[in-house]
Amino acid sequence: MKKVIIDTDTGIDDALGCALALESPELDILAFTSIFGNVSVELTTENTAYLMEVYDRTDIPLARGAARALVGTPNYADFVHGQDGVGNAGYPKATKVKPVEKNAAQLTVDLAHEHPGEITYIALGPLTNLALAMQIDPTLPEVLKSVVWMGGNVWVPGNVTPVAEADAWHDPEAAQIVLQEPGWKVTMVGLDVTDDTLFYESELAHLKAAGPRGEYLAAMLPFYIDFYENKLEQRACAMHSALTVGVVVDESLITEVEELPVQVELNGTHTRGMTVADRRLNASNGGEKQWPDTPDTRIVKDVNREGFRSQLLSRLTGGAYDPAKA
Repeated sequence: MKKVIIDTDTGIDDALGCALALESPELDILAFTSIFGNVSVELTTENTAYLMEVYDRTDIPLARGAARALVGTPNYADFVHGQDGVGNAGYPKATKVKPVEKNAAQLTVDLAHEHPGEITYIALGPLTNLALAMQIDPTLPEVLKSVVWMGGNVWVPGNVTPVAEADAWHDPEAAQIVLQEPGWKVTMVGLDVTDDTLFYESELAHLKAAGPRGEYLAAMLPFYIDFYENKLEQRACAMHSALTVGVVVDESLITEVEELPVQVELNGTHTRGMTVADRRLNASNGGEKQWPDTPDTRIVKDVNREGFRSQLLSRLTGGAYDPAKA
């Protein structure tokens, strides 16, 4: 089993990603940590707590994280995820799960030292909590095994600005801190592969038929599909965070990667939050780097989308699912 910490700004696709993690015996979830992003940290914490109750995993620690970026004020995406972050589905408040006393950054540091070299940190939102953890303990990169981040974009446009992906844009300074750290390997699962990894409205019935857990997930998805319909010109939605969890569960879903140095733009009037990769020269082809002190980021360039959809729906419904027959 892979030991993981899941840092999440639980909106709709994040909820499906967390549910996939909870239904994956390959993962040993040591903690959930919450972060602002899709909605406020108060709501993302509550959404995560309720999800843990639905999946009867009240044994996992939940720690509340940052309410804002290192610089600036938060901007939320409730027009994408609903006022409550989960499609205005009207779920009740969690009653069995309450956040632990430690904040997300401190819990991350403590768990990393309890399990040195074993933990994969799965970041489904802005990287603020991880950047704060590094400030608490600069040795953190030596004890965390790796970081897998749903964020950024290299070959496709942004989704919150013409060039910036939302989780990078929410806290560019934090993303820059994490990506410039040479002590660990960061895998970036960005819009390059998540924008066209889709859940289709036709699959809702399959999810609803799976019982209370499937009904819980299905209730939030119509709002998300409504938002994506104009962009995709079909009744479907992107599975950003769910795909990120999926490739941690089964790395064979990744079919192409490229390792490139990545910087995050902090100052541009039109480009703040852009993840800028030097695609001209890299160490693998003997070229000289533009940024010699910037470590390479492992950027996921392509995935097995049908394999992921089979993984996601099979695990969330408890039965085999073949996308080709859907």
